[in-house]
Amino acid sequence: MSLSLEEIIDLDDLRALMHFFYEAAGISVGVMDADHNWLVSIGWQEICTDFHRLNPESRKNCILSEDRIQEYLDSKEYLTYPCPNGLIEVAIPILLDDVPLGFFFLGQFLHHPPDHDYFRRQALAYNFDIDAYLQALEKVPVVSKQRIDYLMKFFVRFFDLLTRLGSENQQRHRVELEIQQAREQLETRVEERTLELNRALIEVGDLAAQLNESLKRVGELAETDTLTETYNRRKFDEIVIKEHRRAEQGEAPFSLIMFDIDHFKKVNDKFGHSTGDQVLKHLSRLIRGLVRQGDLLIRWGGEEFLILLPDTQLEEAGPFAERIRQEVEQEDFTEIGSLTISLGVAQFRKGDSTDALLRRVDNALYQAKQEGRNRVIVCSKL
Repeated sequence: MSLSLEEIIDLDDLRALMHFFYEAAGISVGVMDADHNWLVSIGWQEICTDFHRLNPESRKNCILSEDRIQEYLDSKEYLTYPCPNGLIEVAIPILLDDVPLGFFFLGQFLHHPPDHDYFRRQALAYNFDIDAYLQALEKVPVVSKQRIDYLMKFFVRFFDLLTRLGSENQQRHRVELEIQQAREQLETRVEERTLELNRALIEVGDLAAQLNESLKRVGELAETDTLTETYNRRKFDEIVIKEHRRAEQGEAPFSLIMFDIDHFKKVNDKFGHSTGDQVLKHLSRLIRGLVRQGDLLIRWGGEEFLILLPDTQLEEAGPFAERIRQEVEQEDFTEIGSLTISLGVAQFRKGDSTDALLRRVDNALYQAKQEGRNRVIVCSKL
């Protein structure tokens, strides 16, 4: 029995997940079923909705792009293709046992700053309002090829896992219905149905075991702190090993920033732990907006966080930590007003163990708090 995308994935949950992704990445997302119906479409750029889709000639280019998607649904790789209207789109098929169920779309971005002359000529050709068209163009995100590659590799794995779990749930549900039907007939056909019922129960057990195994794999992949949506220690342990190896081989240095919220216990005591959680979320969103692509923001525990800075020496990490301190001090935390943080900074040294590096950065943080808080201490001693 073939399944549709809507049968194995909860569309409300999927839309919520895609909305979170759009809010975090600022890149338009869409999910289309195998019949070319849009199930999810979030963040469409104004240059498309207010211009390309409204003009009959430019709209033909949009339809041409969607037709190319259908032709590509039998492949597991993702396709990057330029829309004839000048923007870049990326597509992957959503497969279950190599059968296409639909399509995931990431699009309406550029890899490089736009060629304004090209788009100005396009506005003239389609009789668009030039100023309004160029203003819409400025809102189109510019995303590197490397970042898109990372995102699409994630989504290939994401939808593979999602469809398999959804399929297993559907199979289990069907088996449970079969068992219920068998039980309803059990009084009049006990002997006749005994063997069939036992087989059904065995199937349920097998499916339950498969589902538990799948859920276990999901748990193993969990690398995110559920409250703050930052990375957790598991992700840190994974990445720091790679950075440690690179640094030991002389390929690139890396640094750590450890910080925590000053007097956070008073926040919890005065406003309650629920408000404290909101403060942690607010702070995490603020810091995520400051770190660079490739940096890792990690919730270390409680109100304590780490920032792992690949390819970064102490001379860069210290000023960056100071900038974070200032931004936090100036931020209006709607939940409580204002707060400050204390930060310690340390760089990996050749021959370091991870524990040694963590001790140094933790000692620097401790010193920052001992010296009055709301400051940065850089561990520069060789």
